[in-house]
Amino acid sequence: MDAQFYYCGRPGNLTTSWTVSNPCRRFIGCQLYGKDGACGYFMWVDPPMCARSRVVIPGLLRSLRRLEAEVKREKKMKMFMVMALIST
Repeated sequence: MDAQFYYCGRPGNLTTSWTVSNPCRRFIGCQLYGKDGACGYFMWVDPPMCARSRVVIPGLLRSLRRLEAEVKREKKMKMFMVMALIST
């Protein structure tokens, strides 16, 4: 995709939405989109998702986050156990 310049003169960014209502949906917006000084340019790249996808994808994302947190806890526990074995 070629760089396009928007209302503010800055090139736009292709970004992925991770909101519950638009999970995994890509959009182009001002580089400062969502921040002070943004020009307000916004355009969806992907078509709207079906209702089922808007239910399934957030659930999968929650499961992924939960599993990532569990892996992080397990790594900390493993490190703690290794340190305990080394110090004995």
